[in-house]
Amino acid sequence: MTGSKSTASVETRASRQIVGRIFRGSGLQDALRKLADEHALRTAWISAIGAFEWVELTEYDQAEQRYVQPNRFERCELLSLQGNLSQRDGEPFWHLHGTVSLREDGRDVTYGGHLVDGSVFALEFRIECFDELELRRANDEATGLQLWADIEGARAEQTGVHDVPRAEAGRAGATWAMAAELSARVEEAPEEHRPERGDWIEHATFGLCQIEGLTGDGVCFIKLPNARRKKIKLDAMQVLAPRHDGGRKIFPVRARGKK
Repeated sequence: MTGSKSTASVETRASRQIVGRIFRGSGLQDALRKLADEHALRTAWISAIGAFEWVELTEYDQAEQRYVQPNRFERCELLSLQGNLSQRDGEPFWHLHGTVSLREDGRDVTYGGHLVDGSVFALEFRIECFDELELRRANDEATGLQLWADIEGARAEQTGVHDVPRAEAGRAGATWAMAAELSARVEEAPEEHRPERGDWIEHATFGLCQIEGLTGDGVCFIKLPNARRKKIKLDAMQVLAPRHDGGRKIFPVRARGKK
């Protein structure tokens, strides 16, 4: 369409990948919700292969702007599953499409569409996580669907993340004075403590927050007192010795350099 915006996008990269399987008899949507909670997933893309004991597929009627009654297929192969995770109405939401095959009247036939849910026979998956993004769904008047909105502003808050300044081009290398300063910082560094998933942190801005997930690069997913979720970088903060309060292990945290 000339003279009008036709796309919305943001540059990003996968921050981690999760590989695993879902066991026989598990409900697909329930298993994926548990995975999102276990790994503190915010925005992600999933692909999978396997088989279903049964699966329900539907399609979107573009003229009526509604999903039609789903069809149920028994004992079928999952040729391909593609989908994504984002936020809808403040909750994690998996949007999935699938292609399945089964034997009908002596012939192998293939069906595909929007995957509503299914009972897994065997399923192996790969999830690409985009932790720096927080994509949200909202009603889209042109289609009647709930689609990603404000994609350009989807970068998640990363409280505690600081850029490391780089040496200016052409500047001389490290000096003895710089080495001495760094050595002094190391000697003066206080003891660090490492909280785990399920522990609590006491943050000067956010208050008392429970840790819902940790990544290998120091990213911490926390649940705020108002039930909102945020991501902070613990490695950029000083974690103090914990205290115990009613069975909770609480770690005070503060910006480095503050007393």
